[in-house]
Amino acid sequence: MNSSLVPRSYYSVAPEPGPNILDNLLGYGVAAGDAINGFAYNQAPGSIGRVLLGADRNTQMGLERGLGKLGSMVPGVAKNSAFRFASSAPVRQALRVVPGLSAAGALLSAGDIVLGDDSIGNKAMDTAAMGIGGFLGAAGGPIGIAAGASLGKAISDGTQWLFGDKKTPEQRKMELALQQLQGGGMV
Repeated sequence: MNSSLVPRSYYSVAPEPGPNILDNLLGYGVAAGDAINGFAYNQAPGSIGRVLLGADRNTQMGLERGLGKLGSMVPGVAKNSAFRFASSAPVRQALRVVPGLSAAGALLSAGDIVLGDDSIGNKAMDTAAMGIGGFLGAAGGPIGIAAGASLGKAISDGTQWLFGDKKTPEQRKMELALQQLQGGGMV
């Protein structure tokens, strides 16, 4: 067969390389990370912005130490291996999001209590669970308090779902409206 008469696309196994969307997304992600890093490292040392964006070295060292201590408690894991893992580059990068996520979780949990349409009993239980979680997390400083409070709220919500009637407030409103319709003889 004369290859000059048959287009390459008919017999080529590998298509011509084109733009790869994953490479583009990676490039955008790296650019966004560089912008956030530039902003974070321009903040004053110890400022809340620097802490929440994962650029405060003292906070990050505390998180690394905490993870190393936690890892060394696992049976069969040597203490030096746990601390070496906690101080590795990928883990240090992952730990940078912990302060911001902890604060966001605590704020969203508090917002759910204040703005949610749950009963007063559920709100009281959620508030108590957040207080207990924050108290237990106090050993980890402000980040530990925020993480403990949001974890306490999550446990409270799970307990309410597990032992409650498993109905959303919207479902309760619909049932009430249906009962009112049936009670009034409309159905």
